[in-house]
Amino acid sequence: MDTNIYAISYKMRQELYRHVANVLKVVMLCFLSISLFMTFVLYPVVSRSNSMAPDITAGNVEFVVPFLRVPSRGDVVLIQTRPTERRSIVKRAVNQIFLFFTARQWYPFEENRMGAQPMVRRVIGMPGDTIYIDKYVVYIKPKGKSHFLTEFEVVDKKYNVDISSAPTGWDINLGAKSGTKQIELGEGEYYVLGDNRMECADSRLWGPVGKANIKGKVVLQYFPLNRMKLF
Repeated sequence: MDTNIYAISYKMRQELYRHVANVLKVVMLCFLSISLFMTFVLYPVVSRSNSMAPDITAGNVEFVVPFLRVPSRGDVVLIQTRPTERRSIVKRAVNQIFLFFTARQWYPFEENRMGAQPMVRRVIGMPGDTIYIDKYVVYIKPKGKSHFLTEFEVVDKKYNVDISSAPTGWDINLGAKSGTKQIELGEGEYYVLGDNRMECADSRLWGPVGKANIKGKVVLQYFPLNRMKLF
């Protein structure tokens, strides 16, 4: 048995260093695994407004699957209508660290462009559809069909929309448009609307969105727990 106190202390320090190194390796592996999972497989998004009310309201949290970028009619998707600012590698790394430790709720380096933040909207029109809106009611003529139907006659999914009656004397040209002209969607174009038709920026404002604007499909609302639901 080695009785030299200096030798024992050295061995103990080496053992401590190895133990700390192993712990750091495990932490880094967990960080990388969770970051990759929550970047490419499933990540949470916090709704910042009531644009998707009544089903999704401000403060609700939804899970998005980023590799599901080809939607079906009625799907709720995460879209980005404007290009984002390219951050430096350092800023992206710092953001990933903060996203990891805050469950992707906050990061320090926000986008600077107005409207660059992604938003949740519902896909109403598919490529080839002809669409128009009258008094907040959506009429759709699917590709290859000869007649217009309301959205709920065309969409198989069940969901709620908020089309509250405007106050007496309200100018329907204010706020979200109550009506639009007919528009035919081209290849790879989708018409997206908020479920809150009275107070929402959507395709009525900036037109159809392309595949590149769709960043993923919303699959589950998990917070608040009493409003948990699948989409």
